[in-house]
Amino acid sequence: MQPCDACRALVGKPSSAPPDGDLAASGAITFGSYGKMTKIISSSWNCTVCGNWLYQNTADGDPPSEWAMGEKSPDWPDKK
Repeated sequence: MQPCDACRALVGKPSSAPPDGDLAASGAITFGSYGKMTKIISSSWNCTVCGNWLYQNTADGDPPSEWAMGEKSPDWPDKK
C-alpha cells in the first residue's frame, strides 16, 4: 500500500505534531496487565485516503516521541 503525501510528511516528525485531518483515531497501544495499564506506548491512526496505519508514539514507543508508519493494529477488525 503506497502512503499518501500527508502520511509520508508526518512520519519521523515529533509526536507533538498534530495528526493530519484524514487520519481517523483508532485506539491506543498500552503496556501492562488488564486493569493495571502502566504505560501508553502510542495512539493508533488509520488514514482514510491511503489506508496506512500511523502511530503517534510516546517516549516509551519505538521510535520514541515520533510519528511512525506500521502494520495494522492486531486488535483492529478487518473491513468487510
